[in-house]
Amino acid sequence: MPLFHPSPATKKVTVALPEGEVLGVDVNTIQEVELNDTKVTGTSKYVESFPQFDKDAKGNFLALKCEEATKGDSIEWELSEAQLKGSGTLDEDGILVVKLHSNTQTVTLKNGETSKKMDLTGITLSPAE
Repeated sequence: MPLFHPSPATKKVTVALPEGEVLGVDVNTIQEVELNDTKVTGTSKYVESFPQFDKDAKGNFLALKCEEATKGDSIEWELSEAQLKGSGTLDEDGILVVKLHSNTQTVTLKNGETSKKMDLTGITLSPAE
């Protein structure tokens, strides 16, 4: 009997918050957030320097973990308002880091034909000190 392997169109997109390090930085240095299904609340801390994200990166960031994603899966993402889109092949950790421009944004993660839209209106963006 052949084994059933779901096509990318049937994969779920489940989002969680990562723990430990994200791009070599403790996740607690960039965010103190909670996740309730599709709504993210809490604080995105202002980061003066985040060279692991980009050599000149500073600002507010959000890290999310795509739980069903496995190494080699391609995830598309879209950040509203900033009109930023991207896609990429995830590492085995399934973590996506986005730079936030406001808390009225949403981030949509898509794996095949399945997507999940995350509401970021509950996030407070800490200002630069």
